[in-house]
Parts: sequence; structure tokens; C-alpha cells
Amino acid sequence: MNVPAGQKRVVIVGATGMVGGYALRYALDHPAVLLGSSPGAAFLFLSGSGADPTGRSRIAFARYKGEAEKALLVAGFPRVYIFRPAYIYPVQPRKEPNFSYRLLRGIYPVFRVLFPNLVIRADDLARAMVEAAIRGTEERGGLVLENRDIRSMVALRV
Repeated sequence: MNVPAGQKRVVIVGATGMVGGYALRYALDHPAVLLGSSPGAAFLFLSGSGADPTGRSRIAFARYKGEAEKALLVAGFPRVYIFRPAYIYPVQPRKEPNFSYRLLRGIYPVFRVLFPNLVIRADDLARAMVEAAIRGTEERGGLVLENRDIRSMVALRV
């Protein structure tokens, strides 16, 4: 499909997920996502805290996310933003998939105060991702953002 001059394409894979849904909403609400050219296209990847690009982790999640990060960093995109959040707090009530998620949801207010760099709200994470895609940086290459970095981005935009 051809894109008319002066417009951008936005691809959100996983837009039905908790964070992807917010990212989609914020992208649609921001006219600069939808206008202008995109020669410096960016690729944003939602990874996770503990991702292991060396592939040595015994934890499958860490290995798979790390392998994906490594592949993206060498794929040739002008800009790659890798987001590594820790616990993502689901802002909208939902049926939690297991006991540990139900427990974390219940203790989140205390956990957020005691360990602020280990949690982030789903809507804040989505907002930081969309802001990175829209505003970008002058640097080319890859940028890995840990939970602390993501929270700092959100704090700067409030």
C-alpha cells in the first residue's frame, strides 16, 4: 500500500495487549504520528527486565527476549528503542491470569512506594513508547531503556 505524501505509517504489533492497546490509543491521539515523512523510522520493542542478549540465561523468557533484542540491534533500523520494564501494572481492572498477578495487583500501592523502579503503569509505559517514536533522538542506533529510564521519561512529561 502506498502512503500519501506527508503521512507516516505506524505499526503496532500486539495492539490487543495491555500496553499495545494504550500505545495505539496514544498514537491515534497524536497528529504528529500520522503526519510528515518517516526516513528516520524507529523500531520500538517491548522486551522485559532481565532480558539476556547473550543467550546464556536458564530462564526461557530472558533468553527469547534477549535474542530478539540482539536481532533488532543488528537489523539495520536507523533507530531501535528497546524497553525493558519490570512489573507492568494493569491500570484497567482485568481477570488476572494467576495467583502471583492477583497478589501483585493487591500489594501494588505498597510495592510502588517501596520499590518504585521495579514497577510501571501500563499507560505510562505506552506513553513513553509513543513519545520515543514521535520525538526520537538525534542518535542513530540502539537504545536500551530499563524500568528506571522509562519512569524518568514519564516523569519528564508530566
